[in-house]
Amino acid sequence: MTAATAVDRSRAVAPDAAVPPALRTWVTDRVLAPVTTALAAVALTCAVLGLTGVAVPMAVQLVPFAVSVLVFGLPHGALDHLVPARLRPGTSTVRSVVVVVVLYLVVGTLTAALWVVAPLLGFAVFVGITWFHWGQGDLFVDRLLGDGAPGPLGSVLTVALRGAVPMVVPFVVQPDAALHVVVDTAAVVGGGSGPSVLTVPPGVRIAGAVLVVLLVLLHAAVVHRAGGPRWRQLSEDAVLVLFFAVVPPVLAVGLYFTLWHAVRHVLRLELTDPTSAELLHRGRLLAPFLRFLRQAWPITAIAIAALVVLAVVVRRADLGVYLALIAALTTPHTVVVTWMDRVQHTWGRAPSDLVPSPTAPEGTP
Repeated sequence: MTAATAVDRSRAVAPDAAVPPALRTWVTDRVLAPVTTALAAVALTCAVLGLTGVAVPMAVQLVPFAVSVLVFGLPHGALDHLVPARLRPGTSTVRSVVVVVVLYLVVGTLTAALWVVAPLLGFAVFVGITWFHWGQGDLFVDRLLGDGAPGPLGSVLTVALRGAVPMVVPFVVQPDAALHVVVDTAAVVGGGSGPSVLTVPPGVRIAGAVLVVLLVLLHAAVVHRAGGPRWRQLSEDAVLVLFFAVVPPVLAVGLYFTLWHAVRHVLRLELTDPTSAELLHRGRLLAPFLRFLRQAWPITAIAIAALVVLAVVVRRADLGVYLALIAALTTPHTVVVTWMDRVQHTWGRAPSDLVPSPTAPEGTP
């Protein structure tokens, strides 16, 4: 490792690095707010269509998933192999790659094995892991912007709520459509075995609704008591609940995965790269994203090849096949992100190492 590389990495993990107010504003106004607005617009459109009895065609619902193969969605985990080298000074790139590749092979294989042996149980585990993982993605943004529910207990509340909305609300409000996705995906490795029709008992739906409502109210109360900015938190909670309640599950999850979760994680990865972080400090969003795509394309190409192989093996090429692959990748990816949380102290009272210091002198255009 060269001296220049070591300096760059030390900058990327500067302890207790403060998040510049300008960066907070750019992230809020130019990344988060447009996505929230887009999801709100889709929710209102679907609500109107529902009132008029017009269904959203499945071809339209699948568009976000199709886009996610190349943009944001599938690529958002394509730099996991570089994360240890970026966040741990002194870790070589070779060691970083080897550790993460072994992690993916072992954990991904175990996940796939579970799906083969018990497809419905595999999907249930996938839902639980995704609940946690999507929640921790929102937690990082809260810590980056310095708002949200503070402290370790606030972290648990944030993860519980923000993961519950996409994973629970569809089964409460639109159970038939949500369960259809479960059965169809489980059949990819189950060979069509298992029950063709599942139901969500009324009691479970009521319990799920109560859980989400309680988490939303508790989250609002804790954020309000913290005394910091509240508008982003409360508006996001409201939009997400409405979005997953009225938008067909396939369309809702596809849009959320691509525009909400993946975009936030890509931003997090960009902030671990000193060059991209410097550009973000200047308010430039496109250049860091293009840099991310250049770095992510090799692993993305491998993942796409794996998707093609899986489709050929099971003789299917549909959403269920894609979700089965995503399930196998999500588990090791969540392990990597959880390690990032630990290194960056995301769950603690005083998170640090979230943003590297800019490498250029202040005032540089």
